[in-house]
Amino acid sequence: MQPDYSRQILLKEIGPQGQALLTRSRVLIVGIGGLGSPVVQYLAGAGVGHLELVDADALDASNLHRQPIYALADTGKAKVELARAAILAINPSVAVHAHAARFTPDNALDLVRANDVVIDCSDNFLTKFLINDAAVLARRPAIFASVYQYEGQLQVYKPDPGHACLRCLWPEATADGVVGNCAEAGVLGPVPGMLGSLQALLTLKILLGLPGQLAGELMLLDFMSFSTTKLKAARRAGCAAPACGLISGLRANADDANLGPDIEVASLAGLAAHTEIIDIRTADEVAAAPSTARHIAMHVLLANPQLLRADSDYVLVCASGKRSLAAARELRKRGLAVRSLAGGLGRAGG
Repeated sequence: MQPDYSRQILLKEIGPQGQALLTRSRVLIVGIGGLGSPVVQYLAGAGVGHLELVDADALDASNLHRQPIYALADTGKAKVELARAAILAINPSVAVHAHAARFTPDNALDLVRANDVVIDCSDNFLTKFLINDAAVLARRPAIFASVYQYEGQLQVYKPDPGHACLRCLWPEATADGVVGNCAEAGVLGPVPGMLGSLQALLTLKILLGLPGQLAGELMLLDFMSFSTTKLKAARRAGCAAPACGLISGLRANADDANLGPDIEVASLAGLAAHTEIIDIRTADEVAAAPSTARHIAMHVLLANPQLLRADSDYVLVCASGKRSLAAARELRKRGLAVRSLAGGLGRAGG
């Protein structure tokens, strides 16, 4: 059975010519999770002819409430292979190229150059900025989305005068762990689904040349209040992208070697008597699961590093070790002797 695109061909802005254009189009999707699930469904259904998928993760049962292309019976299997099967079940005419690998400086530029559009469906800042830099260097459009609990934001980069890239707004990437992802902060399933659907819509608009592509705008969405806000996202002064002064090539995350080999500790047992434990969880987390450590919430500590003494040693703790590691990295850059408890309080048994 052949796919039937008649309902979208009826739109005067698409027609048979637009459908033929979609069939020839190539789209790269980095991350096949809460954002990527609706993206691949809608692009496959629309008849985008070539979809390239990048995701190194295996399916976890905790993914299912926001990643409806997967099933509980598939837990433990590679997401890209499961996503490939889901795409072909929707539209067997789509050519799917699946990479069960991470998006890295070694493969990013080749992957982006091989496609017409790249969609950021990742859940970490390192990958988002790597996608951004590769898109700028390759002169390819990129569609970014971020989710935090009930909120999200969208931004489009195109190599056109009206579009700013991520580094126009944030010259340096936010350290991963400083802002909670879905695993740390929680998320209601339809929220990333809504953002991913909008990413798919923006992709089709770009491929078809339709208006309304968020040129020079950052779109903020609050699904608790159903409010939307558009902010100007102008290029920074002196930006001449794609000849960007901030992007001369692709680089990996900042080398942690200069932070010292002891950035993490395996357990709290055996620490020196002068080492102080700092619990950086939120007040609500501490109330729900108290610890004996001194409590300084992460956002307070990062804003006021003088709360720690330069001549003392500290170990930061949180629920899983991700936030404490990110905070330790930031504080070490400021000259403080700070380490992180690997695995967090859950692994340490409180």
